Amino acid sequence: MDTDDENLRSTKNVKNLTKIISPDIKSIQEALNSGDEKQLKAVHMEIDGKYSAYIKNFGQSMYAYDKKYGFTYEYLDKESLIHNLHIMKGRLTGYVNIFKIDQNSTLMQNINLNVPISNKNEQNMNFSFENAKSRIENLPGLSEKDTENVKSRIDELEKINNSKMSKKRKWEKVKPIVLFVLDKGADVAITIMNLILQMKLGM
Repeated sequence: MDTDDENLRSTKNVKNLTKIISPDIKSIQEALNSGDEKQLKAVHMEIDGKYSAYIKNFGQSMYAYDKKYGFTYEYLDKESLIHNLHIMKGRLTGYVNIFKIDQNSTLMQNINLNVPISNKNEQNMNFSFENAKSRIENLPGLSEKDTENVKSRIDELEKINNSKMSKKRKWEKVKPIVLFVLDKGADVAITIMNLILQMKLGM
């Protein structure tokens, strides 16, 4: 196995992960900006080939994807390629930012946050939840249905944050929300990531 593959599998080598993945995120964005179908397809195939073996269900929520057989490229038109690349970009952005892609991996469990909580911090946290919902409402790429679904996840995060359950249990509640938002694009993933990093989830 080559060095890049070993680094991709490692949950500790964050700098190397960023070095490996960031150029691919840039490549996806360049393809999207170009609008050229051949470039979109070439980048889609490259990202698929590079990451599908290492990120479980990498193609989930994407067009022409089968869990057993992967992508069927003859069924992907330009609009489908654009849709899929937006999701790929969000998923890889989440991976770079230490989000857990595979529920059975240790990536999320290795995050260690120590955020001191005071009354002022709690007030700021409430403000952040409202800010996050406002930002989601103003994102141009989300449908009304997706907007409401993401906002409901933010409400769930607020309840988790304010609950008295153990920090370990809070992580368990947060994980499905992380997986959900990673399918909604980079802007959504980054907004929710910033919110979660402020929560009382120190291990």
